[in-house]
Amino acid sequence: MNLASIIEQHPSNAPALISRGRTTDYGTLRDQVAHLRGGLLGLGIEPGDRVAILCANNWYFVVNYLAVLGVGAVAVPLNPLSPPKELERELVSVGARAMVVGAAGRDAARGLDPEQLPVLEFVIHGKGGEVEGSVALDDLLAAEPAPIVDRDGEDLAVLIFTSGTAGFPKAAMLSHGNLLANIDQVLKLRGDGTGDPADVAFGVLPMFHIFGLNVVLGATLAAGASVLLVERFDPVSAIEAIAKHEVNVLAGAPTMWAAWASMYSLDSESFASVKIASSGAAPLDTGVSRILKDRFGLEVGEGYGLTEASPVVTAAIGLPYRPGSVGAALDGVELRLVDLDGEDALVGDPGEIWVRGPNVFQGYWNDAEAT
Repeated sequence: MNLASIIEQHPSNAPALISRGRTTDYGTLRDQVAHLRGGLLGLGIEPGDRVAILCANNWYFVVNYLAVLGVGAVAVPLNPLSPPKELERELVSVGARAMVVGAAGRDAARGLDPEQLPVLEFVIHGKGGEVEGSVALDDLLAAEPAPIVDRDGEDLAVLIFTSGTAGFPKAAMLSHGNLLANIDQVLKLRGDGTGDPADVAFGVLPMFHIFGLNVVLGATLAAGASVLLVERFDPVSAIEAIAKHEVNVLAGAPTMWAAWASMYSLDSESFASVKIASSGAAPLDTGVSRILKDRFGLEVGEGYGLTEASPVVTAAIGLPYRPGSVGAALDGVELRLVDLDGEDALVGDPGEIWVRGPNVFQGYWNDAEAT
């Protein structure tokens, strides 16, 4: 088992990624990732090593993410726009041995203090970002290809930082089994559980957040479909890209949907290609939801999730349209709403949500008390 294997069985000529105007098919993607695995092994990266990825949503992120997983290392996606001090804290907390830096993360990377990062051995840059002592991505891509390293379902795949609503963000430990389980659960919402290879998903949700990483990217690649990678959200250019590439799977955050709902000049056919529309990360205003339904015919389904659940717990996709509802529990997920005594809360009373399922994480990195 290895999460990186999700791209291995698809037709070589099928489109996988659309990034910066270029399309990468699955055959080319597999080849690039295999060579990069060889490059990482050449550096001495071993199973369990933590490799930070400081990139925007583009080809660079995806290839490095899959290669890191493929050698059995642990991917640590980080916000490329974070202040250097915050990045230092995160890199130190996970003990990152290597860091991949894309164009979006160069300024932040230059602001890091090497003396604060004694464990960090390798900094990998693409063209134009090389600095003294760094490793060139092109050199790693020129290495001999290496096979995917087999992992157990319980083996750690990703460390991803929570939103930090209760103190500093904590690194949630997600295994290969956790992430694959949620991918399977999400795909079951869309039919027979395999997904549609003809789908084109809109990949603007940041991949240093679990929704973008595993729902948008992971589930789409597992289905053999295409991801249109978008590095920054702009409501006007997004509409143009959706039409140009015939995007039919559109996952967004409430701010995105609100922006589109407020654009009264948009044509009623702006989302004509979209067959699945979903919103996550925060509640979607019911007024916005109804505007999208009335003006564009979009039935935006909400869900409930959290980083620690890889992330989806409930979803409204496939259920009757009901603004404000987060739908029903995914296959294999058990839910309880409990009171302060740990007893089931009464209908209408507040409570704490307890979640159990194969997608639920292993705990917080080096934080047994918080776990």
